[in-house]
Order: sequence, then structure tokens, then C-alpha cells
Amino acid sequence: MRPHPTHHRPARARRRAAHTALCAAIAATTVCGAGAATADPPPGPAAADCPRWTALLVPGTFETAPPTDQAPPVGVLTTVAESLTTRYRSDIGVRTLLRTTEATSEQALAAALSTLCSQTRVVLAGNAEGAAVVGDLAAAIGNNHGPLSASQVVAVGLVSDPHRDPSTPQLGGPVAGSGVAGPRPQDFGELTDRIRTLCPEKDRYCSTFSQESPALDAVVRALTAPPGQAPTTTAPATAWPSTGELTVSRVLAQVVTVVNGLSMFAANVPAIVADLAELPALLGRGDVPRLHRVAGDLNNQFAPLVAMADGIDLRLVAHALALAAPLDTTGIAAIASEVVGVLAGLDIARIATTIGRAQEIAWNAAEILIAGDPVGAVLALSGLAPIAADLLAATASAFTGTQFPSLAQTYTATTGTGTGDPAHQDGDTAVSTGHDTAAAALLANWLTQMIDATT
Repeated sequence: MRPHPTHHRPARARRRAAHTALCAAIAATTVCGAGAATADPPPGPAAADCPRWTALLVPGTFETAPPTDQAPPVGVLTTVAESLTTRYRSDIGVRTLLRTTEATSEQALAAALSTLCSQTRVVLAGNAEGAAVVGDLAAAIGNNHGPLSASQVVAVGLVSDPHRDPSTPQLGGPVAGSGVAGPRPQDFGELTDRIRTLCPEKDRYCSTFSQESPALDAVVRALTAPPGQAPTTTAPATAWPSTGELTVSRVLAQVVTVVNGLSMFAANVPAIVADLAELPALLGRGDVPRLHRVAGDLNNQFAPLVAMADGIDLRLVAHALALAAPLDTTGIAAIASEVVGVLAGLDIARIATTIGRAQEIAWNAAEILIAGDPVGAVLALSGLAPIAADLLAATASAFTGTQFPSLAQTYTATTGTGTGDPAHQDGDTAVSTGHDTAAAALLANWLTQMIDATT
């Protein structure tokens, strides 16, 4: 995401104080600092292999990273990529830039831009976190301090942009509200007429109202607004790409991701507690059918947590929610801070891996039993005991006793949520939602019109 514009001195002081508190909370894992100008990228490859157009697509955090044991989702940008490739064939180079453990989405996009040939015309699109990155780049280009000239850019599509300004032209039906991270420090300049946003209804990433999201609004106010002034998340503009420093925008993006996924997981906690408690007895009896069912249930029950926590600093989010708690009269931020604080102490990757192994063994045993070999099925379970013991140890800090389950139930009751509604979550946490197909078609059609206009 990106740094933000200057306001009155009291607001800047408040932002610095919040920023310092957050940095202190996670000093061991997060780099905090000022933005720095970047050098111009090296020249791209020779024109001989230069496509007429190049589409650089930056997906949301979870658009291509589904929970365990589910088929990969067809995300908005996956469909757009297929559409552009089918229509323009060798005339277009389509590159989907995935965030990895080695590089952020912003770094991946910067690297791709540095290898472009000078003759290619560029199409940019991003979804959710990817829209934040692409939008920041477009603002920099449009105001003549980006890595490309504005004349080289054909079109920019932003789906579920957390910095969405309602005044930016929208694809599809108009959606009220603004992006949760606030507006960018500058408009899109020369690219203004080549930008379109697409915001699904009830998407809290790009359509937020303070009265509908009191906890998120409290976080914004805690980090940005001095007493008596309206919340804002803007700060001075700097060169693109940024150095990756901790900003209010980045904190808010993580808080939104967690808040959207937390309701679904919290509603699963009572069932998780029951299934974990049942595991030892089921192993003792060698109950293959029930072990198969419990392993599958645990996989599904933990899936929202695995998706929610991927790439997220849960301690940072817990601290941000704690800062916001005094400003949130509903009490949601305070409870969420406690719940997330407990989850931050779990080794979620270990839990996900262990459950996956348990499910594989239980599934194999069930297949052997169905084939008519009950003895073989019980023998197949022999490797499950140490895995189940590891799972119980990994989850003990949260799921032993009543404290955390009570917190989760209180959160569910306070927010009025049940099993969660993925269609009403943002583009980063709703892995495959009902709006994907419609959004992909709208975006692909508009990008096609813009590309065709350059022929």
C-alpha cells in the first residue's frame, strides 16, 4: 500500500504516536521508517520479443491461496487473464504477480516493470491488496513520478480497492462508501480517464461506513484523528515503490482482513473444542469412520483461521484493536483484541500441516475399511496417534480450558454473527465469492474496450 498526505500538525503528531506504539509492539518483526526515492529501473529487453500489450495483474492475498484440501479458486484476475489471452493471443503478454515469502506484491510489480520493453503498452489491474498496490502505482505514474510514462499505460482496473474514492468512475452499479484505508494522497493525474474501480456491495475493503463498521472506524480514529477532527488516513506522497514501512494504511488492511475472517472462525470454536476433546477416545477405540469425520471437520473449522492469518501479523492487529478499544462503544474492538491476541500465540502453520496429515491418514484408513479390511484400517491408523498428540499440543494454549472459548462465544454474540457470510467479506478473505464471475466479466470487457481503442 503506500504512504499518506500531510494534514494539520496535531494530526501528524497523533499519527506518529500511534505509529511509534505499533512499531514498539512488533519491533522484532516489522521495519518502520520513512519512504525513500527509488532509482529508475534498468532498460527492458530488446524490441524483438516485445508484445504489443503487456497486462500486469496483482491478485488479492488469498485469491490464489485457498485453504487446505480445497480446489484452487477461480479468482477475478484469473478469469481476466484467461479472457485477455484468448482474445489477443501472442499480441499480449499476461503476467499474474503473486506475493511470495520472498517478495511483496509491490516488489513483484516493481520487478516486472523493470523488465518491460519500451515499445509495449501496459494494462494494470489489481484485486483487494493488489488493487492498493496497483492504485498507488497508477497515482505515481499519473503525477509523473512513477517508473513508466502515463502515455505507455492503456488502462487500470481496481477491484475492491481499500483506497477507493467514491468519485472515481465505477464499473457496474454504483456503490456508496469509501475504501477502509482512506483516499490516496493524490489523484490519478494524467491517468484519471483510464482508471475504473469495481466494488462489490457490502465489501468492507472498498465500501465502508463508520456506522456499519464501528470497530474498524475506531481503529481509524485511534491511528489518525486527534480529538475533534474527522478520521483521515492520508499522509505525504513519496516515490513508488515505498520502502515497505509500517503505515496506517498497512495496519488497516491487516485489521480488515482479520475482522472479516474472525467471525467465521469464532463461530467454529465450540465445535473445534468438542472435536479436539473427542480425539483421544476415538483413537483408543480405533473408530475409523468417526476419526475420518472429525479430521475433515477440523480441517474445515480451522480453514478460516489459516486463510485469515496468512501473511498477517496477528500481534500487530491485536495491538491496533487494543488502541481502538476505548473509542469503540460497542466493545467489539476490545473483545476482538483479546481473541486475536490468543490466536497470535498459536503456531498456525503447524496446526494446518498437522490437520492435513491427520486427514490424509484418516481418509486412507476409511478407504481400507470400505474395501472390507477392518484390521488393515485399524493398522493404517497407527501413524495418527503421534500426529493427534502434536495437534493437541499445538492447540492447547487456546483450546484447553474455558477462557478462549468463552471469549470467542462473546465475540460471536456481540457481533451478531454465526457461521459468517463470505459473500459479504472483502476480496482478500472471501476466497471464492458469488461476485467473482460478474466482476471478472465487467473488468475484462472494459479492459478489452480500452485495448481495442489503441489499435
